[in-house]
Amino acid sequence: MHRIRLFGLAFIAVVGFAATSAAGADAKTVLTLSDAAGKIGTGDVITLESTDLKAYTEAGIWECEHNELPIGIGTNGAAKDTGLSGEEHSYGEFDGIPGACQNTDGIPLLFQADGFPWKAKFTVRAGVGEMAETGTKRLTLIQELVYPELGEKNKCEYEFAKLVSSFAVNSTPQPLVLETREQEYKLNSKYRDTASVCPKSGQLTALWTVTDVNGVVSVLDSLAP
Repeated sequence: MHRIRLFGLAFIAVVGFAATSAAGADAKTVLTLSDAAGKIGTGDVITLESTDLKAYTEAGIWECEHNELPIGIGTNGAAKDTGLSGEEHSYGEFDGIPGACQNTDGIPLLFQADGFPWKAKFTVRAGVGEMAETGTKRLTLIQELVYPELGEKNKCEYEFAKLVSSFAVNSTPQPLVLETREQEYKLNSKYRDTASVCPKSGQLTALWTVTDVNGVVSVLDSLAP
């Protein structure tokens, strides 16, 4: 009888473990964006802002003091939250020129983003949040060099296959902060006004805070059966 009891307990333990594993297999991540007023709704806009965006190239570094990426929320509170961007702004005040960013050679740069709409997708992979932006074809940044010696061919058109940033997640709400690390981009050499001094490629880095009309945007990751 003692052996039978032990076998019975072992059987119950195995069945219990199998049931728990099955429940875990059925569970899925639910990612929710919220603000001071609660869950952010469809059509509401969140804005990513960075003050330290830098791009590292073979010719040096270019950087912008202010970078803003608004995202209109589509899906929120799902395994994959979504949104759309119709604009992006990168600007500064270098050398007293309105909107000008700069590079390490001291050349003022003006930026224009293109390839809209950009599609945003928020997911969680192996416990780490990820936001990926993809364009209609590619994400595009057109860089105009404010440098008279170059004449009319004074632009560099850079393309990204996608822009990927990571963020921390937890089972309780915390401020959404995204980090872009060494995001690769390439020069479109076929662009009509390409300058001879444009670097062929580069890597973008930035740290983004996220807000909306109600202040700081938070994120939480919970598991739902």
